[in-house]
Amino acid sequence: MKIAQLSALSAAILLATSAQANSFVDDSSLNIELRNYYKHTTTDTGAKDSNDQWAQGIRVDYSSGYFENVVGVDLGAYYSLKLGASADSDVGLLMKDGDNAKSYGKNAYSIKFNLADMGVLKYGRMFLNLPLLNDSDSRVLPSLTEAFYGNVSYEGLTAHAAWAKKGNSKTQSGFENYGTDEEKEPVKTVGAAYDFGNGMTLAADYATQADAAKKYLIEATFATEMEGTTLNFAANYGKVSAIGAAKDAQGTGDTSQNAFGVKVGANLGSASLGLAYTKVKDTTLGSYEDSWTGGEDSTGHFGYNASQISDFDARGQKAWGIKAGYDFSEMVPGLNASAKYVKGSYEGGDENEYNIDVMYAVPQLEGLSARLRYAKNTNDQDNVADDKITTDSRVIVQYKVSVF
Repeated sequence: MKIAQLSALSAAILLATSAQANSFVDDSSLNIELRNYYKHTTTDTGAKDSNDQWAQGIRVDYSSGYFENVVGVDLGAYYSLKLGASADSDVGLLMKDGDNAKSYGKNAYSIKFNLADMGVLKYGRMFLNLPLLNDSDSRVLPSLTEAFYGNVSYEGLTAHAAWAKKGNSKTQSGFENYGTDEEKEPVKTVGAAYDFGNGMTLAADYATQADAAKKYLIEATFATEMEGTTLNFAANYGKVSAIGAAKDAQGTGDTSQNAFGVKVGANLGSASLGLAYTKVKDTTLGSYEDSWTGGEDSTGHFGYNASQISDFDARGQKAWGIKAGYDFSEMVPGLNASAKYVKGSYEGGDENEYNIDVMYAVPQLEGLSARLRYAKNTNDQDNVADDKITTDSRVIVQYKVSVF
């Protein structure tokens, strides 16, 4: 009898363990992306300089389910294979090694814990996309961050926090500490947003790095529908202040700077139109500082007029932007396009830029798309004889497949 009871107990334990192991596997996913990328830039300041790179990206991402509904893992392997590059080129598709551009790779990995199905807590090397600490995926491979990260959501409230120790740029294999070689200083950030359920959302974020800076960002968004037209409104305000050693280094100069922006957009059927205005305070700090000390940080500017070449965040810069888009799918399935123009002025100069973006998702093969991006930026400085004219052309062909 005892042997039978023990056998039944063992079988029950084995079945329960197998069920948990199955959820770890059954809830997992494996995605592969092939990203073929060509980028060509020119800079003309009286003498023209051009650079180009061509690379094939191979990206594999695995995300497990949760064992015992508690713990799981995320893994990523990425490689950028050099197909071509002009001499001395450095446009962000390949790793720069002296005067040469070369193939390179990187890995992502993290352990994750389920927070009662309301969020997740992770530690490892991962892609972060937070308002004041965000990685970039605008090239062949993404930048990554080594951090403790967590998020939770309940009803209309969402919150997140991160403690970032190391950073990795888009064209770097290894990771570098935030801070300096002598003093490691992690970047800490926390934020929350509340959706009122009526189209209105409020968000606030705070981040700091000892002896470097503290930053704030608040944003309000509102969306509503009126006679078949969707209207979107947004406004944000950001402030960065030098602290500790960075503040001492400023001496009697300004130690803080702020920026704000407003935008409005409308979507009617297949067409969209948006207008934006941004302004950066005129201080001795120069352009609005969005990056962090060390870590090969890739954090990008949050401004509504940030474009393909310029962020329009120079000291004292005011900028107006207009963007229009159209989804041509009814005429040509999978085709959509947009155009953007931004004009800005700052102390001692003017700047303008236009962007064109055309995307075609091949309807015959799910996951396959081709994209063409072109930008031209003209910067006219009062004390410089020749305008600085920069162009940026990109051709991106992607194929994404979900293995399971």
